[in-house]
Amino acid sequence: MNLSKRASASGREAFVRAVVTLRALPVLFALLVLAWPGAARAQTWGQYLVVIDDSGSMDGSDPDRLVMLASLALTATLSDADQIMIVGLNELANGETTSARFVSPRELLAERDGGEGQRALASAALERMAQHQGATPCKQALDRAATILESVAAAGAPQTLLMLTDGACTGPIDPAQTWLGRLRSHTAGQFRFALLSKKQRGERIDPALVAYAAATGWTTDPNISFDARTLLRAFAEVLSFSRGLRFDDGGRVGLARSFAGAHEVRVLAVSTEGRAPISLAFTDASMDSREDPLAGGPTFKHAEFGWSLRVAKSAAHELPFAVRSPDAGVELLIIPSYGALQIEAVVGPCGDQPPPLPWTRERAVRSGQPACAWARLVGDRGETIHPNHSFGFELELCQDAACTTPSAMQPDQDGSFNAQLGIMPEGRSERWFRARGGALATPLMAQRGIQAVAFGITAVARAAEPDTPIEGIELGVLPQALPQVITLELSGSFPDGAEANVRCEIAGDAGQTNLLAGELACLRCVPTPAVVALQDPFTLQVEIQASSSCPMISDKLGELPVALDLSITPTDPASKIGARRVPIRALLRHAIIEPQTAQVTGGQAGETTLRFPSPVNANVELSLEPNGPLADDVAKDLAVTLAQTTLRLTSEPGGVAEVGVSLTATDCCSAGDYPFTLHVRDTAGGPQLDIPVTVSVLAPSFWVCPGKTILKWTLVALGIGLLIWLIRGFTSPAKFAQTAVLARAESHESLAKLTEGDEDWRLIAALEPTKRGFYTPATVHLGGPKAALPSLRELPANARIEARGNDNASLVVEAEGIETFKESSGWQPLPVGEQPIGSSIVLRRDDTYLMFRR
Repeated sequence: MNLSKRASASGREAFVRAVVTLRALPVLFALLVLAWPGAARAQTWGQYLVVIDDSGSMDGSDPDRLVMLASLALTATLSDADQIMIVGLNELANGETTSARFVSPRELLAERDGGEGQRALASAALERMAQHQGATPCKQALDRAATILESVAAAGAPQTLLMLTDGACTGPIDPAQTWLGRLRSHTAGQFRFALLSKKQRGERIDPALVAYAAATGWTTDPNISFDARTLLRAFAEVLSFSRGLRFDDGGRVGLARSFAGAHEVRVLAVSTEGRAPISLAFTDASMDSREDPLAGGPTFKHAEFGWSLRVAKSAAHELPFAVRSPDAGVELLIIPSYGALQIEAVVGPCGDQPPPLPWTRERAVRSGQPACAWARLVGDRGETIHPNHSFGFELELCQDAACTTPSAMQPDQDGSFNAQLGIMPEGRSERWFRARGGALATPLMAQRGIQAVAFGITAVARAAEPDTPIEGIELGVLPQALPQVITLELSGSFPDGAEANVRCEIAGDAGQTNLLAGELACLRCVPTPAVVALQDPFTLQVEIQASSSCPMISDKLGELPVALDLSITPTDPASKIGARRVPIRALLRHAIIEPQTAQVTGGQAGETTLRFPSPVNANVELSLEPNGPLADDVAKDLAVTLAQTTLRLTSEPGGVAEVGVSLTATDCCSAGDYPFTLHVRDTAGGPQLDIPVTVSVLAPSFWVCPGKTILKWTLVALGIGLLIWLIRGFTSPAKFAQTAVLARAESHESLAKLTEGDEDWRLIAALEPTKRGFYTPATVHLGGPKAALPSLRELPANARIEARGNDNASLVVEAEGIETFKESSGWQPLPVGEQPIGSSIVLRRDDTYLMFRR
């Protein structure tokens, strides 16, 4: 066989594009598992990292690209709660993939739970995935795989690495213990290394890789033939290896199963001959050997290589059923999903009936009387897994953790097991329960304590149903509109005068104790009375109320299962009365606080709606305030006002309420994000919710800021300038002295004879046309329509006398023809221009004689 490693740059690029879908999805699995309640976490099987050999030699060893079929078939077998990542060996080694890209199988095999029919797999992505090139650099690829697995190990989920290859590695790899020592999941016993290799003549898989697998418990021969039957059996081994459960032929013809306790059942059908669509037939005991088509699930077929697969989803049935394919060459694998398998067990007084389910709490027994044990195997659904209807196993009772001397427990018709312990001595002891054999790949163990007492409480019931013993109280979803008040009746055997303290405390996770601490408690549990007289029977009352809001849950959880213990503890330790606990379970549900955003543009106003977790049945007060050191400055430039400051809310637990908000930003409010906090407070008391709100101010256009500011101050400056200009225009022009006189006569002799009081002797202040104007000095026009005297209006408007500062005056001549008289020289013509006037001046214009004296 040609083992040369062919290099092709185009092939690598094609393979990289083939997993582009993986690269586009974020690593959410670890965060979801950590933040999600414990009940949901148990449904997650684990993380599957599939490393496929994309070296050049695969062109020869896998011409039909069955590795592609294998990867898609494994994806089809997993449940939606699983997480899978498929990556090429060279892609890892070359650093093209450096971070985790785990996604749900429904993301990689879209529509696998859709309707029937044929779907083509001849997409460009799959065609590129079929390209092979390069060598087999296992060391670099495994180093990168370890980094990826470790990056998501905080989720605490089991991890499985499946390696599909066709030969030995290029170069040595690290010793198994060195590489495995890097993985927290391996240290915690939750890591499996599964290895499958194409069986080839004269070739054997790298023994170092086999050591990796063997170190994690993989004992299956990794050399397989790539055909439909072998591939299905190999994947059954991988699933068995990772889940602790061996998958057999249960559910096929002749081995019908009801799969009691499974939360889903998937039927995987594979055809290397390309049968499409693949038919599946379903039959159970109610059909009298008739067969009906098994509905659902498309058949995916590759156009070039011809192979096909189909996965049909079903559920557990009341009656045993079987599935087959009437099509030739089709191989089936039936995969039930039970979740995290665990043993529930309890020890209690022997009676006609076992204690009520679930068997998760310790019960007291009377010393000197026989005690019995009951146990069952359950999955995520909490239903009993019947060994005859689901998969085979046995349950044993052990005296120690090593189970050195196991005793078989007897199966019952309902799938549970029981055993008699005999008379229990007074005091505390322990027993171990072990499920093993059959289809269980590894044994499961559970430990239970037994408290045998001479005196104590033997039964707890609700006061309304005193004949129906209970092991605990289920409150359902909280908060509710009103407090829940529960009245209990307890019976037992007690010495005279015995008393007990009654307390209600958080149970389980110590990190949740702050739920009951301080004034801002999210959950209140108050028993009455606090000290009770022990007599047969006696009653207790417990009031339980969850606050209308709870920041601890709304910050990131949304839901939080809470376990409370109602404990009755004798006040006298010497009374030999054992303490009794009554578990109380509830699910606190509050909507998660989601940071809110609002947006407004500088210089504008707007409205938006803020959402916040709605307190249940509460009157709330709302307030919104800015945060940070610049809060006062923000308040000046950005007005954020709630439409309502009080609300009456009556939503269900986990509901969301809304409140309107108005936003107004000044013109030059700085663009950016401004932090605010919306405070939601129940007026009846309890913790306050603080919802972060980010108000984003968008930069306005230039003409809003700074344009509007520049324009405003420019207009202010222009206005002031205009005002000054106007004032100066009216107040600054010069005016004539109050004593200024203008005289007129027909001759020079007559002019000389004029005196004050004559008709043609006029004070200029009394002449209206001579008043000063806007930026115009007081003027005596000596002609034209503005002439100071009516007799001058017929003269040309080419001469005037203008007032000057300090009661001075000037003569302005605009044309020749005007003369002045001087004693020394007689009449002389005046040149065009402006001439200052002394104390007086005598002028002649044609036949008119004028005298001006200031």
